Amino acid sequence: MRAGAAIAILSLPVLLAAGAAASPGPSVDRRVLANGVRLLVSEQHARPMIVVQVLVDAGARRDPAGKEGLASLTADLLTEGTRSRSAAKIKDATDFIGASLGAGADMDFATVSLGALSKDLDTALGLLVEVLRFPSFPEAEVVRRREAALASMKSDEDDPGEVARRAFSRTVFPGQPYGHPLIGDPDTVRRLTRRDVVAFFQENFRPERTIITVAGDVDVADIARRMEAALAGWGVGTAPAFVYPDVRASVPQTVRISKPISQANILMGHRGIARDNPDYYAITVMNFILGGGGFTSRLLEDIRTKAGLAYSIGSAFVAMQFPGSFQVVMQTKNASAGDAVRRVCAEIDRIRTEPVSDEELAGAKQYLTGSFPLRLDTTSKIAGFLSQVEFFQLGPDYVDRYAERITAVSKDDVLRVAREHLHPQRINLVVVGDLTQATVPDAPACGGAAGN
Repeated sequence: MRAGAAIAILSLPVLLAAGAAASPGPSVDRRVLANGVRLLVSEQHARPMIVVQVLVDAGARRDPAGKEGLASLTADLLTEGTRSRSAAKIKDATDFIGASLGAGADMDFATVSLGALSKDLDTALGLLVEVLRFPSFPEAEVVRRREAALASMKSDEDDPGEVARRAFSRTVFPGQPYGHPLIGDPDTVRRLTRRDVVAFFQENFRPERTIITVAGDVDVADIARRMEAALAGWGVGTAPAFVYPDVRASVPQTVRISKPISQANILMGHRGIARDNPDYYAITVMNFILGGGGFTSRLLEDIRTKAGLAYSIGSAFVAMQFPGSFQVVMQTKNASAGDAVRRVCAEIDRIRTEPVSDEELAGAKQYLTGSFPLRLDTTSKIAGFLSQVEFFQLGPDYVDRYAERITAVSKDDVLRVAREHLHPQRINLVVVGDLTQATVPDAPACGGAAGN
């Protein structure tokens, strides 16, 4: 999954916060295997199928300097050959039992996902363990996947939204682990070799960094025995914990990128919060009112409905393991870019200086606490949800207490977190559009008297 490929309400750390029901969440058994793998099992017997998600702390923030894109390339290659099977044989074996098997990386973690009928559990788990433990990284496949990544980057040059997202990440996270595109840059990816891939895999795909979640028609004790046996030879490593580098305050920037298009693509924002921030729930409510609530949000009401300046606009806090970003994303006509930016700044200032209404607060809470079942309506969603609850260490009571925490948010809480976590004078602005028509501020976008 490409980081920032959609507005942050599509990123899973934000999906985790999309709401919670009053009823208990899915039952889950948690245990730690002898080699340090964390195993989560949720019995779901409604259908004869299983979903397994392996989540490894081996995301793109671990890319070595000068080798950006390595985590993504490594994850993509996991299913492209093992010690005993070629990529074609892996596909044939998967197709034979009607299963799905895939791998990929995000900024914080890499994943291997499996879906199969419960009657094929033995074969399916064998395939999963094989690609997780014994990938061979054939030279021909390394070349093929590397070229595919380069072709994707070339294609992205014609996507103004992706151009804006890349520029925004570089601006908000200059020289930092979250500052480069997930798949890397052309100059770094061209230099990646099979030796780099093997070294990254050996260093980062370790049992003590791994969460395996099994959801579906399984027995907890049985699947635990199977996993303990299948992973018995996978020894614990000694790699140091990841430490995000110290971040110095940077001067906000306005970045203009000229493209002959009729709609300007605009991203504006600044560094945000980590997922473990204690203000997360109040921020979720505040952002829903500001720009995360779709047709009920202030940004859409003002900039689309009242002013008619944008078809789509939204805001989000992308909360990752380390501080992510706050961002506003919109598209507007080139000539109205400056006006739209000013209106966004005015709404940010308003939510920082005036209490929200009782109706806004009640509506946000109702949506956030009521929509949660949609996040857990399939076995696959349950597996992914439980994996990330564990990864972000949200606690075993996360589901049961989410509604309580959202409901407890007051108007004073919303005003406080808006003042503490929205920083008008730190906002960076990225505009991709026809600069002969777009009116873009020379200075960073916002900076009213209420800023800090």
